[in-house]
Amino acid sequence: MLVLFTALLLLGYGALARWLPWMSAPVADTRAGRIVAIDAGHGGPDPGAVGPSGVLEKDVTLAIALKLEEVLKQAGIETVMTRTGDYDLVRGEEVPHRQRADLIRRAELVNHSGAQLLLSLHANSFPDPAWSGAQTFYLEGDELSFVLATHVQTAMVRELRDLGPNRRRPASADLRILRDVHVPAVVVEVGFLSNPSEERLLRQGDHQARGAQAVANGVRAVFPGGERGGRGPG
Repeated sequence: MLVLFTALLLLGYGALARWLPWMSAPVADTRAGRIVAIDAGHGGPDPGAVGPSGVLEKDVTLAIALKLEEVLKQAGIETVMTRTGDYDLVRGEEVPHRQRADLIRRAELVNHSGAQLLLSLHANSFPDPAWSGAQTFYLEGDELSFVLATHVQTAMVRELRDLGPNRRRPASADLRILRDVHVPAVVVEVGFLSNPSEERLLRQGDHQARGAQAVANGVRAVFPGGERGGRGPG
């Protein structure tokens, strides 16, 4: 099983390299033009999940998204943000199915932005408060997104390993934001707000920074000179 997984990952990496032609060029020639879209899930009237003590998913995702933006910029990677404050993309309009309309507009923004990858940040919730751990999701059958999800998940597990074992693997999910964008895309669930311990961590700036760094490491792993080569692009 490990051999098969490794072979699939290598094949997928080759496909991702073909999708992102600058990946096969020298690092010095490719630092420009790399654009990553960052989507902070929920916002405005949509709080997303709510933790036991009242921590809101929309606040956690925005905090991590802003930190991720800075980390990627420091690595020479341009970013596009779907939001930078507490709002959704419907704003003050009165529309039916507001959440659906918001997701459609996020996808449209990404598709017209020139971004080559999408990272949509969320925080998980489950009735059993014992569930924990970050997990990355991709659209089933999308090989390029699977490769991106694998790199991000690996980086998340590695960066946060001192918090305890995380045996979660990338998983497929039929989510609108993944279906509607035209680039490799993943949804990163940064932890479980329904778990009291993870809720406490997710409200702390230093933990948010570690999560942002982990996601950035996963992104850098698909760039030339990134973690695969042992040298960062910045």
